[in-house]
Amino acid sequence: MKYLLGVDLGTSGTKTVLFDEKGNAIASHTVEYPLYQPKNGWAEQDPEDWYQAAVSTMQAVLRDSKVNPADIAGLAIAGQMHGLVMLDKDGKVLRRSILWCDARTGKQCAEITERVGKQRLIDINANPALPGFTACKILWVRENEPELYAKCDCILLPKDYVRWRLTGVKAMEISDASGTNLLDIRSREWSQEIINKLDIDAKLLPPLIESSAVAGHITAEASAATGLKEGTIVAGGAGDNAAAAIGTGVCREGQAFVTLGTSGVVFAHTAKPSIDPLGRVHTFCAAVPGAWTAMSCTLAAGLSLRWMRDEFFSAEKDAEDKAGRDVYDLMTKEASAVPLGSDGLIYLPYLMGERSPVLDPEARGVFFGLSARHRKAHLTRAVLEGITLSQRHNLAVLHEMGIVPSELTACGGGGRSPFWRQLLADILKCRVTTIKSKEGPALGAAILAGTAAGIFSSVEEGCAQLVQLGDAQAQPQAQATAQYDAVYALYQSLYPALRGSFAKLAALRRTLDGENVCYPSVFSPEFERYGKVISGIDVKKVASILEQCDCPTDAVTYVASEPKLEQPDLMHDLQDRVFGGLPIEIGYCSGHNRVLNCLEYHRNSELNICGTDAIFMLAPLTAIKDGIVDSQAVEIFSAPAGTAVLFYETSLHYAPCAVDKDGVFRVCVVLPRGTNTDKPADCGSDAESTTLTNENKWLLAHADSQEGKAGITTGRVIGNNLSLD
Repeated sequence: MKYLLGVDLGTSGTKTVLFDEKGNAIASHTVEYPLYQPKNGWAEQDPEDWYQAAVSTMQAVLRDSKVNPADIAGLAIAGQMHGLVMLDKDGKVLRRSILWCDARTGKQCAEITERVGKQRLIDINANPALPGFTACKILWVRENEPELYAKCDCILLPKDYVRWRLTGVKAMEISDASGTNLLDIRSREWSQEIINKLDIDAKLLPPLIESSAVAGHITAEASAATGLKEGTIVAGGAGDNAAAAIGTGVCREGQAFVTLGTSGVVFAHTAKPSIDPLGRVHTFCAAVPGAWTAMSCTLAAGLSLRWMRDEFFSAEKDAEDKAGRDVYDLMTKEASAVPLGSDGLIYLPYLMGERSPVLDPEARGVFFGLSARHRKAHLTRAVLEGITLSQRHNLAVLHEMGIVPSELTACGGGGRSPFWRQLLADILKCRVTTIKSKEGPALGAAILAGTAAGIFSSVEEGCAQLVQLGDAQAQPQAQATAQYDAVYALYQSLYPALRGSFAKLAALRRTLDGENVCYPSVFSPEFERYGKVISGIDVKKVASILEQCDCPTDAVTYVASEPKLEQPDLMHDLQDRVFGGLPIEIGYCSGHNRVLNCLEYHRNSELNICGTDAIFMLAPLTAIKDGIVDSQAVEIFSAPAGTAVLFYETSLHYAPCAVDKDGVFRVCVVLPRGTNTDKPADCGSDAESTTLTNENKWLLAHADSQEGKAGITTGRVIGNNLSLD
C-alpha cells in the first residue's frame, strides 16, 4: 500500500493529512499560528511559523499512523495565495510575509494600473491590479522599505517557501503564480511586458512549474526534521482554491464548487481563459495542465464567523470545548431559530476590505438595520446570510461570463453545516452537493502528489479514483428563494451607497493614526457621486492655450467663451465625445483664490480641464434645503494638472482654488452653448428659482462673499466660510 501526504497551509493554521492510495484519510494533524495586524487593514505572518507547522504536523501524522515513511510516494502543499515572501542571497527571510487579505497597497495598485494600463493588464494577466495580489506588495516594500528591497534575491509565495525548505529547490507553481499580477495567463509564463513596466528585476522571480510536476525531493535536512524518507517526491502543489477544486473533483468543463473557509470562493473550471472585462472575478491557471479557472474571492467569509465566535461567544466556546463540542454548532443552532432575513438585519462581510466583486480595499464590515430587539443569534444569522449573499453576488458575475453551473459542490465549514448548506441552496438558487472527504485542499494536494509520483496517469484520473460524492445535499426551497431575492436586492444596493463613505472612513483612520492626509483626489471613490474623470482629451494642447489667457494673481476671472480655446478639433472632440453632439462653448476660469464664498451649478453637465493643479469645493444638490446649503456639506477634492473632470448636473461646485498660497490655477470650462445667458424675466419665486442669477447660473453665496454683499442671489451658504489657509 502506498500513501500520499497532502498539506493544507492556510491562514489560521497548517493541516497535514496522510491518505492511502484510495483516498482514505489515515491520520491528520493541525497546528495554528498567529496573524499579525500592526495597523488597521494590515495582515502579516512569519514564514518560519508555516515551516515549523508543516514539520510538526508531518511528524504527528507519521507518529500517529505508524506508516513506514518509505511507503509514502509523495507529498504536495496547498497554500494560501498571494503572500509575499522575500529572501536574501543567503535564503534568509527579510520580513514577515504580507498576506492575501492585507489592504495597505491601494496606492501601489493605482501605480500598476497607470504603468501597465488597466485594460492591458487584464488582457495579459486576466485580472486588474488588486491589493491582495503580490505585485503591489513588491512595490510597497520597494517604496516603504527600500533597504530590505535592495537585499532581496528571490520572491516566493507561502507554500513555495515551505516547499523550498523541504527540497532546496526554488520554484513558483503556476496556479499560485497566476495571483501575482505578473503572469501571462494564456502562455503560462512570466510576462516580461508587465515586469519591465513595473521595473521589477526578473531575476527575483523563480522558474515556473505545473501543479502536478515533480518540484523536488525531500532533502536530508528535511528528512531529519520531518521523519520523511530522503528523496521522497514533492509535487508543485497548488494555490489553496485550485487544490480544493481537485479535492472536490472539479477538474472538467462545467464543474464548480463553493468553499467557505477563511475566505469565500465560487470556483469554476474552464477549458479556456474566460475573462470578466471589469476584473470583478479572477481567471487563473488551473492545477490541471492546459486548463483555467474562474474564481471569485470574498476575503472575510469564515473569518467573519470566526470574529463572531471570538468576540461574542468566547464564554460559550470555553464551555463547549470542555464538553467536547464545537461552538460553531451552537452558533448555527441559535441562528436557525431566527427568522429568514434576521429580522431586518443585513451584514456586509468586508472586515478586511473586499476583492470580489467590489474591488475595494477600503470597504469595511457593516451591520445594517441594527435595533434594540436584535440579539447575538440575530447577528450570527446575519453574518451567515451576508457571507452567502456575497457568494451570490459573485455567482451573478460568473453567469455574465457564460458560466452557469446547475449545481455546486460545497466544501469548507459551510459545506459541513446542514443549516449553512440550506442557506447556500436557497440564496444561490441551485442544488448544493458535498463530497465524502472533509479534506478538500489536502486531498487535492494528495492527488497532485500521486500524479507526480506516477500513481495516477493524470490529475483527472486521480480525481475519478479518490473523490466520492457525499450523501448530504440541499435543494433550493421556492418560498425561501423568493424571500432571499428581496433580501439580496437590498444587500446589493448597500455597497454602492456606502462606497464614498468607506473612502472617507479610511482617510479618517489615517488622520487619527497621525498621518498627514491630503485632500482626496477626483480619482477617488468619494468623488464618484459628483462626476468622473474623462480620458483621451488633448489636455496638453488645452494647457498650452490656457497659458496665453488672462490669469490674475490676486483675484479670479471667468470667460464663458474664449476663441483661443474654441479650435475646431477641440470643439469637435468635446462636443461629440463628451456632450453627445450638443453645441458647446469653451471658456476658462483662472486666478488665485483660497476661500469658498459661493457655490454654483448648471442644469447641464460641466467639463473642467485642469491646466494646473487645482482644488474643487463641492456639495451635492441633495444638501440644498429651500435655497440654503450648510458649508459643512462641502467636500474638497484635488485634481492634478492634465485632468479632465466632468461634473454631473447633480453636483454643485465652486470655481477651483489655487493649490498653494503663491500659485494660480488655470482651468478650461466647457458647457453646452447657450447655458450662460441672462436670467429669464419671470422665473417664479420658489426656493430654487430665487437662486438663479445672470448668466443662468444657480448660485448660493456666503454672506461674506462679494455676491452675498451685492445681493445678487437669495440662495445662501450658511456656516463657516471654508478656507484652504
